[in-house]
Amino acid sequence: MKKIFLILTALLLCVSLQAQKPKEEAPTDSLGNPTKTGWNFGAIPGLTYDNDKGLTYGITANIFDYGDGTYYPNYRHFIYAEGSYSTKQVGTIRLFYESDYVIKRHKLLVDFSYLPDAMNDFYGFNGNYSVFNHDFEDKTSANYLNHAFYRHKSNLFRTSVDIRGIINGNFYYYAGMGLLNYAEGRATVDKGDWTENQMELFELYRRWGLISEAEKNGGWHPYVRGGISYDTRNQRVNTVHGWYFDLFLTYNAAFGPLKDYNNLKINFDFMHFVPIIGNRLVFAYRVATQNTIAGRSPYYLDTYKNELYIDHNRYYSLGGATSIRGIMRDRIWVPGYAYATAELRSRIWNFDLFNQHFYLGANMFLDGGIVTQKYEIDEASLREKVLADPWVAANNLEFDDFFDVNANIHEPHFGVGAGLKIAMNENFVLSCEWGMPFSKQDNYTNSNFYIGMGYMF
Repeated sequence: MKKIFLILTALLLCVSLQAQKPKEEAPTDSLGNPTKTGWNFGAIPGLTYDNDKGLTYGITANIFDYGDGTYYPNYRHFIYAEGSYSTKQVGTIRLFYESDYVIKRHKLLVDFSYLPDAMNDFYGFNGNYSVFNHDFEDKTSANYLNHAFYRHKSNLFRTSVDIRGIINGNFYYYAGMGLLNYAEGRATVDKGDWTENQMELFELYRRWGLISEAEKNGGWHPYVRGGISYDTRNQRVNTVHGWYFDLFLTYNAAFGPLKDYNNLKINFDFMHFVPIIGNRLVFAYRVATQNTIAGRSPYYLDTYKNELYIDHNRYYSLGGATSIRGIMRDRIWVPGYAYATAELRSRIWNFDLFNQHFYLGANMFLDGGIVTQKYEIDEASLREKVLADPWVAANNLEFDDFFDVNANIHEPHFGVGAGLKIAMNENFVLSCEWGMPFSKQDNYTNSNFYIGMGYMF
């Protein structure tokens, strides 16, 4: 609670830099709130928390230009900047820009990010097919192997430029290009009691051929993207009514040792927001999917979710704060998947402080996901490699300690939970959420806690 108090205090002390002085009788927006004008700057010390990432510290800044306030809570220019690092060695250096006023009749989106992760989760492929055994990382257990058995290094560099143009009315087209670079390897940790005999699941996958020599260290992938969307939302962040969908293709190129990993992915996303009691109570739901429709994708790109608008610093496969809350990050690692969310959002208390408009809200949610494409694994060959591995024999392990041949890979995974929100000027939202899984195979702690920015969608 002390950490949450510090975060809320920092948010309440956000500074507002306005290009214009407020009028004596300020006009109101469509929700009845006084409009904001000019440039508004909000920054908080980076004290956020996520069970998967640990305590994150640094600084986050949101800069909005509302112009003369005509379109408030929409804005003319938006700049997001973050520099942070977590206790579980997850870092973020990011600069993001959005504007509808640089290119006439087009929205411009620019992202530049470096996202190192020395302890990224790796629970194996095909969800339930890969057995999760918490005892392997539990120092109090007789079956303890090491504290990073389900971890690996995954550093991501990303840069992208996208534009959105109007087709007709609320129909839009998107076109963009970017570059992804993954640096993959064994977990980078203070090894302490580490010995040469200890091992990570990631390294075992390399040895057993589930991760090929060509893809095992990552690589560079320039991409191009194109698609369409339809958007009737009244505003993008705190949406009260309207609906949205997009459909787009992303072609990821590959070179050198990765030349056989060119691939084409398809994404579909649908969201609907239904006001129940004005803007006080809103029901929101979402259905989304990503699948590989041509070529072959390296394993690390299968855990990267393509997005037309990058709300979160890094998107993961099924599991975690950006898809199924309560489930461990990247628990369901597959080439294709679909997921859905149903969420009830309430606005409990509106108030003004330091000449800023705030509200306190709460939400309840149900998240679910399912495998639509799996990795094809030769079980007989894999069993032979596992049982012939000297490390497996030395630790008295069996094939069934890693793989469940009777598992239903396509069984749905669910998480349920609730959260609190505090928002400033409709666009700057601090989120505290708690989620729990339906299955212990998806999270041994039975819950995950997240403190971050914004709504999940």
